Amino acid sequence: MLVDQRILEPELMDDPALARSEHDAALRGLKRINRFSGSSRFLWSAIEAQIQAIDASTIRILDVASGGGDTVIALSKKAAKHHRDFQIDGCDISPQAVAHASEFAKTSSPLQNNFFIRDVLERGLPDGYHVIMCSLFLHHLSDSEAVQLIKTMAERCEHCLLIDDLRRTDFGLVLAWAGVRLLSRSPIVHFDGPQSVKAAFSDQETLRLAERAGLSGVNLRRHWPQRFLLSWCKR
Repeated sequence: MLVDQRILEPELMDDPALARSEHDAALRGLKRINRFSGSSRFLWSAIEAQIQAIDASTIRILDVASGGGDTVIALSKKAAKHHRDFQIDGCDISPQAVAHASEFAKTSSPLQNNFFIRDVLERGLPDGYHVIMCSLFLHHLSDSEAVQLIKTMAERCEHCLLIDDLRRTDFGLVLAWAGVRLLSRSPIVHFDGPQSVKAAFSDQETLRLAERAGLSGVNLRRHWPQRFLLSWCKR
């Protein structure tokens, strides 16, 4: 197996000195990749499965490390067609990403989304959200940071947490290498895409992280393209 062990190295997009133009170009490339992968469809399906169990006039959802905001906006478009009211927000450590997402939401989202700056490992997460989720963030973290994140999400969510991320597989590495070149011209994305797969967790490693965070009864489901969706609900 080419990716038997995690290779956790800094990704170019995580560099705070990255020029705004390059950062925005990379975010646009990631939007196309996320649209192609259809992850928001799987996330929305998991959210819909929990809606009836949430007793609130407005269902509040927070996307951690929301990047350019494309997942928040994709979910907002689906939520706007539902008979329940939703508030879907996003937070990110990057001021550039938050600014990009806020501008994108003004012209593309049917809901009033709130994007805010937050270092979740340093400051934790705010209260008041029924569903706390993250997409393509876990693989950026060390094992101990990943455990901390999962534990914090579990403590702060009022109902459930959802984590969608890459699976570390040889096929996933091949897909990432080819996909980023087909869907983006950004050299940042060309480097970070395959590196993300190398840094990702295997299915068993992900389940062990959840166990270390004190979670029991988690569900991990594989989906296209070489990704997983981990879900956990409070009893």
